[in-house]
Amino acid sequence: MSSDLPIDEGLPTLFKRLVDDGEGFARAEFELYRARLFARLGEARNAVVFAVVALLVALSAIMSGFVGLLLTLRELVGFGWATLIVVGGGLVLAGVLAALGYVQFRRATAVFEPKDKSA
Repeated sequence: MSSDLPIDEGLPTLFKRLVDDGEGFARAEFELYRARLFARLGEARNAVVFAVVALLVALSAIMSGFVGLLLTLRELVGFGWATLIVVGGGLVLAGVLAALGYVQFRRATAVFEPKDKSA
């Protein structure tokens, strides 16, 4: 049997080398995961920027729709009633969406109790 290890190495020396190799491996793994994390954060940042821009474009389209609805209703019911209808409808829509969001948020954050199997 041939070995690359010097014969005079004892158990403490071998254990120290094992610990040093383990530390080196752990540092390399940490650096790998750190690099992956920063790469993902860069991708996520770009996704957030695109989402915010899309939200702003959608918001401007909705506002244009409200203005168009206001101008259309003005011809039929007058400016005051048209304003009241558009604002009231917008508030009702916002209330319904807020209620749906609240229900979804409560469902997502609910704490589920494990069922007791002894009963």
